[in-house]
Amino acid sequence: MEQDQEELVALIFGDNPPENWKDNPEFSLYLSELGSHSVERISSEPERVAGELHHLQQQTRDLAASNYKTFIQTSNCSKEIFQEFANTEQHLEKLIEKLPDFTEKCTQFQTVAGDISRHRRLTSLTLAKHTSLLEVLEL
Repeated sequence: MEQDQEELVALIFGDNPPENWKDNPEFSLYLSELGSHSVERISSEPERVAGELHHLQQQTRDLAASNYKTFIQTSNCSKEIFQEFANTEQHLEKLIEKLPDFTEKCTQFQTVAGDISRHRRLTSLTLAKHTSLLEVLEL
């Protein structure tokens, strides 16, 4: 079956078959459909496909014309979203640049806070023993 499809694609497209046609299940379905048609139907297929293409292009133009405002709004929204992502990326880059310095300052703060905590504990201990120290000094 696959060999037949490859031969059919080679007959139709020559040396330039569509890319990834083997991965497209609709393409395989279309090839199977072509195999079941008569010679007259196959000979009229290019005109039918061209007519369908023209019809779809006309529908697309009509859709674009009737929804022009929506397309413009969508385009503007996409542009704004892209700008916001660019701004966010710039802010993140700046943040990443500042993180090492921030980490160093946090480490310094932690060291100073530890020193203050030890000093406070010693001061509290001295205050707790204040009366005992006064008695010793009075002797």
